[in-house]
Amino acid sequence: MVSETRNDGSAARSRRYAFGLLIYAVATVTLFVVISRNLDRIRPLYGYDIENTAVQYCLYGLIFVAATIVGDAALTRLRLPRLGSLRPLRRRESQLRLIFLGAAALALAVAVFQSRYGAAKFVSYFGVGTLAAFATCLWLTKRRWGFVELVAAPTPGEVDAVLWAHSGVALADLPWDRAKRAVDAVVALSIIIVSLPISLPLVIVLWLQDPGPILVAKVAVKRGGQSFNQLKLRTMIKDAEHDTGPVPAAPDDARVTPLGGLLRRTHIDELPQMFNMLVGDMSLVGPRPERTVFVARHIQRIPGYAERHAVRPGLAGLAQVFGDYYSTPSEKLRYDRLYIRRRGPLLDLKLFGAALLLAFVGIAPSARRRRRTEGLYRRQERRFQRAYSALRGGHEGDAPDRNDEDAH
Repeated sequence: MVSETRNDGSAARSRRYAFGLLIYAVATVTLFVVISRNLDRIRPLYGYDIENTAVQYCLYGLIFVAATIVGDAALTRLRLPRLGSLRPLRRRESQLRLIFLGAAALALAVAVFQSRYGAAKFVSYFGVGTLAAFATCLWLTKRRWGFVELVAAPTPGEVDAVLWAHSGVALADLPWDRAKRAVDAVVALSIIIVSLPISLPLVIVLWLQDPGPILVAKVAVKRGGQSFNQLKLRTMIKDAEHDTGPVPAAPDDARVTPLGGLLRRTHIDELPQMFNMLVGDMSLVGPRPERTVFVARHIQRIPGYAERHAVRPGLAGLAQVFGDYYSTPSEKLRYDRLYIRRRGPLLDLKLFGAALLLAFVGIAPSARRRRRTEGLYRRQERRFQRAYSALRGGHEGDAPDRNDEDAH
């Protein structure tokens, strides 16, 4: 009886909440129409007589910044004691989402009016207003959650243990290693500039799914055993590892957001790692970065595991291209050793090209082209369980590590 009462109350709250959202939508459309029809009277108020176009857009953007801040202050201080159906609006995420959508609707109204002067005016006014409102929402987000979410940071003891284990590793210092650093910086800066038109809408959609930190940082090991923050777009819900601790993401992980799954499959979520490349923490090609908490476990059980950090970790690696998700740490180490021994410009170019084909087209190297039978799926599932167990600190259950000459 109590359960039925709760279900009825929940259904009623859902209906009232949906009705509240309908009112919000109607009010937004009404505001849109009113502003569109009266912009001839309003436009003198926001400096239309200013001849400098840059100043006009700056003032226009500041109006949206101020409007977003005022709207946030009003909504956070709003008290609706008798409207229990609007309880979801008390959540900070819902408030920020509604504030941004309202500002975007206002920017659209202004842009529609300006479109009579050309399509460029429509794009510029809508873009400036929307980006100004979104930048303000990001600032409000930073105050609440921060801009970067640090995922399950290692303990100081783990960081020190990993660094000490690499004290005897000879760092790679060939002429190609030094030239590669300059190539990485140029490529990273170029990709950052070229990807901006894609990155901005992508970040907005990611933020709308789950308002919060845009980036996540996994503390990983770089050249010489030092730890660094490996940046990625946040493709999981906030605090995804709060209850579980550091665990590898499994296929069909429920913590991954809808858009996050697509970004993971295409590796677009790794775009922020261009900043890691720019500062020298990572390279374009090299062994994939491994989290410090996992490295601390592997160096105790896998002989020679620290050798993989003689070079900078990279976006594309031999284990990534010729191995797969189910490869165990020992198997990945064989590939990493082979890459370090044979590294050079031609191999790097080949691996980067193969990684692009694999990520965006789905074409795998010939060594991995095989018929996907039920037996293969069963073998992959067993390999995943071994890799998962190894990353959680258990035993891999595989054969001892073989010489890297056996890696193909």
